[in-house]
Amino acid sequence: MKLFSIFLLITISAFSQFQKTDSLGNFYVIKSELVWQKTYPLQDENELNQKLKENPFTAGIYLQNHETSKIIQNFRISGEGLPAYAKHDYNAFVVVDVFYDCYRVSVKSINFPDFNETYYYNGIKNSTGRGSLEHYILLNGNTIKRTPGARIVLYSFDEAFSHIFDAMAATTEE
Repeated sequence: MKLFSIFLLITISAFSQFQKTDSLGNFYVIKSELVWQKTYPLQDENELNQKLKENPFTAGIYLQNHETSKIIQNFRISGEGLPAYAKHDYNAFVVVDVFYDCYRVSVKSINFPDFNETYYYNGIKNSTGRGSLEHYILLNGNTIKRTPGARIVLYSFDEAFSHIFDAMAATTEE
């Protein structure tokens, strides 16, 4: 009975640790954080490591040295109809988790550090640095806005990240 109780406790805590409360495409809300996440089959870890080092987006990630994460800086997405904040450079945190026969890429903490939003309150011009993509996309910290603007931004990020990582996966599968 003790063994069953321990197993149940470990299972529940592991599930709650990665609980996804909402999703849209490859974006998920995990523990009130917006995360782009995709899993790929792993054929050759050495080849994947080489592809990660060659790509400017993931340069600095060295799987064999257990350096599986990196803060990327000064990248920009493109797309039609993007809101003002999404037209600025962004920073993000990239993590590559390797499992037995697959690997998972997660991109989170997407921020626009140089964006200052201008708004008017009682006829007075004010400016504030908003920064976080979560600020614009998440409602109450656990659901994704389904507005056209939010969808365009998430689609543009999804397309950019998929373009990078799908190409790496395609070359390691061959």
